[in-house]
Amino acid sequence: MSLLDRLLPEPDFVTRDPEALTRELVAHYEQLTGKTLYPAQLERLLVDVIAYRESLVREALQDAAKLNLVRYSRAPVLDYLGENIGVARLPAVKARTTLRVQFEAAPASATLLPEGLLVQGGEVAFASIAPVLVPAGSSSVEVEAQCTQAGVQGNGFVPGQIRTLVSSPASESGLTIREVSNITRSAGGADEESDEQFKERIVLAPEQFSNAGSVGAYHFHARSAHPEVIDVAVVSPSPGVVHLHPLVKDGLPSAAVKAAVLAACNSDRVRPLTDEVKVLDPVVVDYAITARLTLLAGADAGVAVAEARKAAEQLRQRLQSGLGRDVVRDELISAMKVYGVYSVGLVGEDIVLEEHHWPRCTGIHISVAGTRKG
Repeated sequence: MSLLDRLLPEPDFVTRDPEALTRELVAHYEQLTGKTLYPAQLERLLVDVIAYRESLVREALQDAAKLNLVRYSRAPVLDYLGENIGVARLPAVKARTTLRVQFEAAPASATLLPEGLLVQGGEVAFASIAPVLVPAGSSSVEVEAQCTQAGVQGNGFVPGQIRTLVSSPASESGLTIREVSNITRSAGGADEESDEQFKERIVLAPEQFSNAGSVGAYHFHARSAHPEVIDVAVVSPSPGVVHLHPLVKDGLPSAAVKAAVLAACNSDRVRPLTDEVKVLDPVVVDYAITARLTLLAGADAGVAVAEARKAAEQLRQRLQSGLGRDVVRDELISAMKVYGVYSVGLVGEDIVLEEHHWPRCTGIHISVAGTRKG
């Protein structure tokens, strides 16, 4: 549970009730002038305008004050709050893939293919990031490439989709490229860290000051490894062994994300010397939402089913955005009991998960069982 999940009342830094402000101004005017101010008087209209402008200023003051609290803050003020404790927003990351380059003729001797090979797939391009040596007699070579744009737009290109050669430095080495295409699915790209994710890391930041291997410290360093990581379970199956199970926005982490988490958490400056850190996938627990709705007589069945499905989808998204979140019948029934629904018949029992389990919904199936007068 995050510190931000605590139910704290919203602070009031200034009084913002427009009616109270108007009464205060009217009373002040009457005290200064010794006259009663009536609603139809011109002076009262001016007081109303002043009260309106004053209420806008007070709302702005309230918002500015709340920005200094992590829970209510947003960029760019949130970035300054993070700076106070040495935490910076994670920048966008470029997706990566492996390209196979095939030549018209194999070189007679080992030849260096310079970096800068540019290959397009759809609306994005990938460039090789390091020179590679083509062995003598080899008609192909594999090179690592990354997207020229940072963000998720470079993810998800399956093998063979990145194949349009835009420019090549091969001619500088006397090589002629016949064909080039990706042989791995592009992955690892991420957008800049969102405000919500950044807030979670800021409240976890004090844990980084400990090198005693606390759960919170592992949480902080794992979530700081890559902007795609939205949650992580820290499990110790035996003394001295730590299993980290990162969850990303799309579900299970890629090899690149797991490598980044391991690198961030396996440093001698982060973990205790005796800890053996392993990064594993979360354990997937599949479930389906199958419900039969009894509607109130006269209710629009199409609208009721659509609203119930929308509510179930929102709950599905919330459950899948974290690890160890139980699937509770009562919560599902309460969510789907929307306007026009008399009762909800749900198939299945509660699903209680361990902290490293990830609830994955395989489908939402909603039908109408009948109607009741209510």
